[in-house]
Amino acid sequence: MFETCLIDGARTAIGKRNGIFKNILPEKLAAVVLNEIINKNNLQPENIDAVVMGNIIGPGGNIARVSVLEAGWPYEIPAFTIDVQCSSGLTAVDMAAAMIVSGRADLVIAGGVESTSLAPRRYFSDRDPRKKNDGFYEQAPFSPEWVGNPDIGMAAEFLVDKFNISREQMDELALKSHQKACVAEDGCLRSLIVPVWNNGHCFSKDEGPKKNMSMKLLSRLSGAFKENGNITAGNSCLKHDGAALLLVASQAAVKKYGLVPQALLYPAVNVGCDPNFFPLGPINAIKKLQHIYNFKMECVEAVEINEAFAVQIIVCCKALNIPLDLVNQMGGAIAFGHPYGASGAIILLHLLRTLRTKQKKMGIASIGAVGGLGTAILMKGF
Repeated sequence: MFETCLIDGARTAIGKRNGIFKNILPEKLAAVVLNEIINKNNLQPENIDAVVMGNIIGPGGNIARVSVLEAGWPYEIPAFTIDVQCSSGLTAVDMAAAMIVSGRADLVIAGGVESTSLAPRRYFSDRDPRKKNDGFYEQAPFSPEWVGNPDIGMAAEFLVDKFNISREQMDELALKSHQKACVAEDGCLRSLIVPVWNNGHCFSKDEGPKKNMSMKLLSRLSGAFKENGNITAGNSCLKHDGAALLLVASQAAVKKYGLVPQALLYPAVNVGCDPNFFPLGPINAIKKLQHIYNFKMECVEAVEINEAFAVQIIVCCKALNIPLDLVNQMGGAIAFGHPYGASGAIILLHLLRTLRTKQKKMGIASIGAVGGLGTAILMKGF
């Protein structure tokens, strides 16, 4: 089986929408991380064969290429951007690994970037039958209306009803996410975060994790998507800004540049599911991963599933027979946030740090995407 060496990675702090990064262009965030990665690993920009980045709600124009130029790298270095919605960052890393396995590259940096603070307003053409009212829209169409194109929050509410998950269960998971994130942020995650300077101010701390979070505070929140709903701003992720990137390499590049691999990545799997229940994408993806690589879940020592909603994690863990304590051991997106295009790379970074810190060997990172997609990737640490 073909493997790719995972060398290193870094990310910015994760800022709330209209928070610490509200005036910073996403390509500037990505550029900071690009330069951090090559500097840490004693590389030159010329050594990098390509950059692959996920981005969802930016203005378009191939932000990966813009980020490479913003970083001051030579014009010759190619870069391209992909949009698989929430799966973009993880898929970008897998595409980078595929380039290496195919022999088309030896060193690739991949991940994603997002700025919800600076997201442009989008507008349907006057001739578009989907145009309503003034034509502006925030959520892109993720599937045809006849299939079902639910609002993201309502899709989570569907899961609450379908699987009979209680509000208390979701709030308890959200509280644990904040507690774990606060411990990790003060400890083993600190060295992953690249400081970002802007107008004399240094930003190097995540805005989301709350040390004072409690069940009492969570219980006070009302439904965010429907009256008397169970999905709240407390047990679901909010909108965030940030960038996260990883350096992947061939065995030849490891020898040539004296790199130190931290883990091996195996080719990812991508599986579709009903768009009306898109948060369940990780279930089919992880099951397919098990089938391909022939392992039992009992052998897996750490799992990262992007924590868009607490109900999503609860249902996925039940379906896969994964103990909740095994998942998102350093906290999840409910605490840290969900900068869409970067989130897949963030959970992969956090999985790597979990394996390294706790001296574990085998982990899985998975993410579900609107439109009904699930992506999962297997990592084995050294």
